[in-house]
Amino acid sequence: MNPSWTHRLGFLIPSVNAVLERDSRLALPASVSAHLGRMPMTRDEPEQLAALADAVPEVTGLLHHAGCDAVVFACTTGSLYEGPGYDTEITRRITAVTGRPASTTSTAAVAALRSLDLRRVVLVSPYEPWLDERVVTFLAAHGIEVTATAGPGLPDPRDSDSVAPAEIAAAAAEVAGDADGVFISCTAFRGLEAAGILRRSLGLPVVSSNEATFWEALRLVGRASGAFPPNGYEDLCR
Repeated sequence: MNPSWTHRLGFLIPSVNAVLERDSRLALPASVSAHLGRMPMTRDEPEQLAALADAVPEVTGLLHHAGCDAVVFACTTGSLYEGPGYDTEITRRITAVTGRPASTTSTAAVAALRSLDLRRVVLVSPYEPWLDERVVTFLAAHGIEVTATAGPGLPDPRDSDSVAPAEIAAAAAEVAGDADGVFISCTAFRGLEAAGILRRSLGLPVVSSNEATFWEALRLVGRASGAFPPNGYEDLCR
């Protein structure tokens, strides 16, 4: 093994997600590798979102063959779909297979927002309104108020990665108001890049799903601090 290769991180993602792999190359240190297991999903439909958790044991088992030091379920809505506590149940299913540290994107997002002391945030996502409401309810259960929502409202997650980061940032800026910060939800959305734009243009703290996911994975193996980095992925990749 290359002595500079320190950790292998595993991520469980919906099969439709074409963004997280690219983002991992932007956000993870060179000494850390990302390994992905894909769970069947092609649309943001209740049945498919609910089925993601059922796929966890089998997909985790295959990913475990790669010897990952930690595994994160990298889907925001898939890890909060059934409300508070659903994320911890998914984490339990992962650790039951691997015996290694694990977490989820929704768990990570709450931890990141709390570490920045963000209690009133704008939610930007590619979701339709009914799915935004799931996120709003989950965040509220953790003491985080959503002051406004914005985004293209796409029923097909395969369209999410076609939304340009500048467009995502512009949607957030329009509704920022007096919010403490911004949460850009969805691991198949180009929120990581949009977050960088928003930090410079608005001067507000921003957390994106993929940044929170990578930060959480690095924390699990002792490669990141307990506080989400102010500059997001630009700090994580160092």
